[in-house]
Amino acid sequence: MSSTVFTAICGLREHWRAVLCIHTLFTLMGISVLTPLFGASVRAAVSLSGSAALADQEIASLLLSPTGFVAGLMLLSVLLAITGLEIAAMQVVAHVARNRGAATALRATVWSMRHSGMIVRLTLQLVLRALVYIVPYLVVVAAIAWLLLTDYDINYYLSERPGSFIAALSLSAGATALLLWLLGRRLVGWCLALPLVLTRDALPAAAFGMSEQLTADLRGHCARTLTGWLALALATNAIPALFLTLSTDTIISLQIESLQFLVILLGSVGLLWALLGFMINAYIIGLLAFSIEALHCTAAGSTRLNERLLSELGSTPRPRPLLLAAATITLTAVSVAGTVTLLGDITVADRTVVIAHRGAAGSAPENTLAAVRQAVADGADWVEIDVQETRDGKVVVMHDSDFMKLAANPMKVWEGDLAAIQQIDVGSWFGAAYATERVPTLAQVLEEVRDKVSLVIELKYYGHDQDLERRVIELVEEQKMSDQVVVMSLKLAGIKRVQALRPKWTTGLLAATAVGDLSKLDVDFLAVSTSLASPAFIKRAQANGKQVYVWTVNDGLSLSRWMSFGVDGVITDEPALARDILQQRSQLSAGERLLLSISTLFGTPELARQYRDNSP
Repeated sequence: MSSTVFTAICGLREHWRAVLCIHTLFTLMGISVLTPLFGASVRAAVSLSGSAALADQEIASLLLSPTGFVAGLMLLSVLLAITGLEIAAMQVVAHVARNRGAATALRATVWSMRHSGMIVRLTLQLVLRALVYIVPYLVVVAAIAWLLLTDYDINYYLSERPGSFIAALSLSAGATALLLWLLGRRLVGWCLALPLVLTRDALPAAAFGMSEQLTADLRGHCARTLTGWLALALATNAIPALFLTLSTDTIISLQIESLQFLVILLGSVGLLWALLGFMINAYIIGLLAFSIEALHCTAAGSTRLNERLLSELGSTPRPRPLLLAAATITLTAVSVAGTVTLLGDITVADRTVVIAHRGAAGSAPENTLAAVRQAVADGADWVEIDVQETRDGKVVVMHDSDFMKLAANPMKVWEGDLAAIQQIDVGSWFGAAYATERVPTLAQVLEEVRDKVSLVIELKYYGHDQDLERRVIELVEEQKMSDQVVVMSLKLAGIKRVQALRPKWTTGLLAATAVGDLSKLDVDFLAVSTSLASPAFIKRAQANGKQVYVWTVNDGLSLSRWMSFGVDGVITDEPALARDILQQRSQLSAGERLLLSISTLFGTPELARQYRDNSP
């Protein structure tokens, strides 16, 4: 460990109360400033699109636009500015401590805020200087992906990992290493910019150059110090997660029968976890501040103390205990409220339907008639399939843009006629027993599920669609199955075209990520990734009349968890497992089901197998 980091740890040990109080103040400041600012930015960005929310491709388009880029840059600058102000306040404590004084947390914070204009300018310049390195890196990585990963569907590369995929990863890893080395060297040289602004009244623009001059002969020492801090930060940051895992696993293994006692235990664990995480975050930031101040002392000389700062801040030896009490009360209230909210999100009445993802894709080759038949046999309520158009205008059931993942065939769906496409073996990859499986048409699937299960049709768009919505509608109405079908897509524009053609049809939006409020969109249901489907989101969407489906859930623990959160449907490759979970839950009493639901919140999912493709 670097001697400077050891010195910082010793200093932090003496002034931990002030550091903890400062972290509390700036955490509250960050919440009060960043939360409304982020909300306002999102609302402004979404309003430009004319929609209530943006999902997936629309988000990417916004971020790549000048408006989105500037908004993202401003939010990042504000976040870094608040962090910079917190580090600055802690550095003030460290600076005063070098003169054997002690600065109160409140006075150090006030000093930092007095210099907020300078610090905000400094952080903004830091972002802009870093972008000089980051933007070319992103261009290089994008070029690598464009040259090596665009010949075939991305799911082929992710599942099969061919040589071009490995080459792209290797080149990207090399570019990343080069970025870290180049940017890391500059960050090491700039590490004293903040203390120079605080204690030597340097202007932000000049502080970077001054910092590089001071660290020129100490570059190796500075690098070892910051590397040592980073290693300690990574190690200590893992402690809360380890504590939570060990504690909850122990509690669950005890098989406690008293629900009230279990709730108290889990609530206590949650409180301790929150307190531990908060304190460790304060420690990590404080250690960085004290390490940088120690480097500043080494580079500038121990005699370079700011007398004005010492006279203003060195009079009071201890931080105010009321602030520590307020911090403890605040964290306790937040943890208790979080536990109560979490329990309030759990429902004991199951209303979840089972939606077979691309048929029973865990038991048969995806999007084939065999998978559809298996889903029916497994007791699925719905079967989900993907549809595209062939060159001759037929609607076929296929997820990827080509057949590389399924048959090592590079043919694009929109480049092949139906006759040619149906010559491709799309079943042997799963097993020899499925060698006769071919790409089915939508008409064949409709005939297969008629009056057995309902059908979720996902419209796939790869930029070559001709008249997909109308052709799907015509096929469904030819079979007289409008009441057995719902339509969804990742592309909201496609869903709007379906709504224009058939206003009474049930339609939904598929989303992996989103900004804005999806629950306000004019659709009947939302099929979202598990990362997006928070309990609050589920409640809000259902309150606005939207059903919520989550994808892709393939293990028993997660299936039970989402059923407990009250989702309307689970999209799964394992419909038989989902049906079995529902059957087991139906035999439990309300109290037993609540107990099970609480235990699933803290369990770790274990997949019995590795799935090739969990994308929607």
